[in-house]
Amino acid sequence: MNKPSCYIGIIFTWMSLFLTISSSATDFADNTFLIANISENDLSNNRLWSFVEANDWVGIELEIDSTGNYAYLQNSAIEMTAVLDQIRSIIDKKESKIVPIFIHFDGNIHFLDSVINASSISDRIFYLPQGETWPSINYLVQANRRIIFFVEGNTTNESRILHPVKNYALEISASQITPNSVILSSESNINKELFKINDFQNLPTGVVSNRLGKNQVPDYVNFLLDSWTKYGKKPNFISVGNAIISFDFLVSQLNSFNDVKGQVRTVGKNLERVYWKNPEVLISGGKFSFPIRGGEEVILSPFAPGYSMTPAQLIVTAEMALPEEYSVLASPLGLNQGLTANFNFDGNLIDNVNPEQKYTGTNYSFSQDIDRGTVLKLPENAQVFIGNPELYKLPNSSFTVSCFVKFTDILEFGDNAILGNNEQGYRRGMHLVLRSGHPYFGLWSNDFMSEEVLKNNTWFHLTWRYIIETGQQAIFLNGKYVGGSDGHPPYSGTSDLHIGSALSNGASMRGYIDNLNIWNRPLGNEEISRLALDEEILALPEKDKKQRNFIQPLYIGFSLLILLVFVLLFWVMIIRRKTKNHYQGFEVQKPSFENHIRLFGDFQVMNDKGEDISSLFTPKVKELFIYILIGSVRNKMGVPISDVDSCLWAGIQDRKIANNRAVTLNKLRKILVQLNAIEINSNNGFLQLKVSGNLSCDYLEAFKLCTIPEGMTRKQLDTFYLLVKDGSLLKGIDWPWLDDIRGFIGNQVMDHLLKLGTYLQKENRINEVEKVAQRMLDYDELSEEAVSLQIWAHQQANNLYLAKFQFESFCTRYKKSMGENYGMNFNEFIEEHAIKKN
Repeated sequence: MNKPSCYIGIIFTWMSLFLTISSSATDFADNTFLIANISENDLSNNRLWSFVEANDWVGIELEIDSTGNYAYLQNSAIEMTAVLDQIRSIIDKKESKIVPIFIHFDGNIHFLDSVINASSISDRIFYLPQGETWPSINYLVQANRRIIFFVEGNTTNESRILHPVKNYALEISASQITPNSVILSSESNINKELFKINDFQNLPTGVVSNRLGKNQVPDYVNFLLDSWTKYGKKPNFISVGNAIISFDFLVSQLNSFNDVKGQVRTVGKNLERVYWKNPEVLISGGKFSFPIRGGEEVILSPFAPGYSMTPAQLIVTAEMALPEEYSVLASPLGLNQGLTANFNFDGNLIDNVNPEQKYTGTNYSFSQDIDRGTVLKLPENAQVFIGNPELYKLPNSSFTVSCFVKFTDILEFGDNAILGNNEQGYRRGMHLVLRSGHPYFGLWSNDFMSEEVLKNNTWFHLTWRYIIETGQQAIFLNGKYVGGSDGHPPYSGTSDLHIGSALSNGASMRGYIDNLNIWNRPLGNEEISRLALDEEILALPEKDKKQRNFIQPLYIGFSLLILLVFVLLFWVMIIRRKTKNHYQGFEVQKPSFENHIRLFGDFQVMNDKGEDISSLFTPKVKELFIYILIGSVRNKMGVPISDVDSCLWAGIQDRKIANNRAVTLNKLRKILVQLNAIEINSNNGFLQLKVSGNLSCDYLEAFKLCTIPEGMTRKQLDTFYLLVKDGSLLKGIDWPWLDDIRGFIGNQVMDHLLKLGTYLQKENRINEVEKVAQRMLDYDELSEEAVSLQIWAHQQANNLYLAKFQFESFCTRYKKSMGENYGMNFNEFIEEHAIKKN
């Protein structure tokens, strides 16, 4: 389907990705308040109270003791109600003034409620039930509920007017560095809507002085900006003790910075925890805000275990006009995405992800369990060898391992091994074990142990998760997070993995294991919870277990015959390769070129010295370059500047577009000097990319081949395949104007690869046919022609099982996409496509 225009595409994308809200700047949670501690001596301090009255960004902090029916300022005889009366007189003088009040109190919260409700401010109190979003400042003013109480301390019972700080705000202290692992130990801490910084007056600074001077201002402001960036929240409350007048510059300084803010939402809710690459890894809740420091380009790439993100990046330049709020959609991944191993142990050692792989072991057996059916039994000194960790894409990567386990003999001093190897050395020795009964995540001197203690003869679900971006090792027990720590470098081992044994000292399982799964990605918490509930993972199309049990004996019975046939076919292929001169284009790897541009697959640019300079292209510079390059290939005049403006800078004020374009074009031209082969000219309202030297570009060469009037020759088809085999055009890049171009190129790729596949069939080049079919499916996963080529290749290799599997996978994709079953069975499909070929 053709889009009406690039401009409409841009507008649609902005509408769907960026939600603009009115008056967001007046939201209570977007404001910053300095919190002044009021003690006995401060009650008569007229200068302090004049300061509180004059500034709308001031809050109060009180330390309260109680005696009998009275509440007092700590270490004084001043009743709390006297302070509340003073606050009431201030808000009555200014109808727009809002005052947050923090109370430190130990005891029965109902007593404190009664004191406040009997005071003069009782009719001005606002209370927000936990879980609801804070209202706007305008709402609080119009409702005349302008006093907001928070409480901290060792309290009993619950209040209907005081908000426990721990339930509403993330807290840090400025007086000491607290590790993230402590601050964020609770999964929900980061998702609190408010952010409170305590002890700010005690922040260590580079200047030692009893009096705050101008030379110390950057230390304080930078700490606030760094904290804002680190946790994705603008500081809402800054406690400054009794030095509030000295810090009168803080709020105006903080408000002088713009911010990138918005929400990361999945189905019906915000995510609780989101990571951001910037390029350092930041963390926020589902609602986020990051400051923009003057003149910098901000690139934020959100990610969260278990989700894919749209858009994949938020890019903010100093020149662009910011939307009020960004909206990022988090789409849940399927449990089979990133799955690299799936052992169900249904009486066999089959990995459903790699069913052709064979595994061996020692002293293992299968047992019937009353709860879980057939399971793998691994007594002392038993193990199953599952091969190199590279098979499961574990080294130097995020990963997740999960399984059900039951131990018959948990060692009081020693290890019960679930998965591991015998390799020694830092980061190289994997041991996912119980250590003295505690779930343990070991990568050799790079370990974490949970506090939970398991017991014998009980089924548990265990999950080990590693996130490479944060270095987090985490352990989940029965679907619940039971501990973890950050900052661990990735696993780098190379020796074979074993189920049921680990470490050179011979640690053993001593029990049973079921449903062992490995992923080369970190699973989300909800995914892990579903695994603990025994949700089935469809690593292959779902099959009837009775049918599988019927096929298995047949497979064993004919295994020798199949092996003989396979050997015969392999021998015939070797002889054929020796006696027939085939074009070996598919085996040729592209070398590194000088003055080379690659658009198929990952974007890459090599300069005239053969150096990769792709990283020099910032996102907007890259977009401008590719837009001009593609436009110049399709039209020798280049691209109209008006189209460039409407497609690349939609939504920007007209007066800023020309400046944005000029700045970006200047950056691009400086980079292209390194290629010494191309230049960009401005001519009669067009921007044109002109080749002025030796340049190789896969898109340019593929485009030329597609425009040959008489069609490609056999050898040209092979060349075309080499150009497009690395992936779709600009893989991973999502620009609306690119859709039409991708559609055109996709159709060209499908047509020409189908021609190539037909040639390869006639030449009986089985492996090459399968590669071509897979590339076609990367462009169109519902291509019947590609599936037909794939099935033909498996049939020729005498692998009927994989042929049927590929067909059933196609049927599953078809139903998911079209909402109905595919209209043919396996035999009908083969017959239909055999007739078409004839």
